[in-house]
Amino acid sequence: MGEFCSRCGKTLSLIDPLLELKGQRFCEDCYPDAKREQVGSSMTDKLDKRNRVAFGEDESNESIRSSILKGRQGLAAKEAEFKWDNPSLSLIASALRILTDQNKILMKQNELILRELERVTVQPVKTKSN
Repeated sequence: MGEFCSRCGKTLSLIDPLLELKGQRFCEDCYPDAKREQVGSSMTDKLDKRNRVAFGEDESNESIRSSILKGRQGLAAKEAEFKWDNPSLSLIASALRILTDQNKILMKQNELILRELERVTVQPVKTKSN
């Protein structure tokens, strides 16, 4: 039984060069992209804890707004290059990263809403005295 490319599903023969990353085999076409993704993901894994959380409690509203705008722009770029026609594990991982980024943006927006609600004080309603 032949093996398949982990990315595109193409059947690999015994004479194909052994292009393998983290226990997965790739065809010659997919290997460069898989290698690039592996390097990118290893760099992402090295980010410090501060960059993995959506925002810091001491972060200013303006800083959160700026981060939301940058996140939206980055997300639009990722979504534009996303290829839905290739159901591979790396594609699923990319989709999960996009969803995670979307969730971080929503969390930041929710934090701004909560801060504004806490800032606004509700005035008691005055009633007419008889």
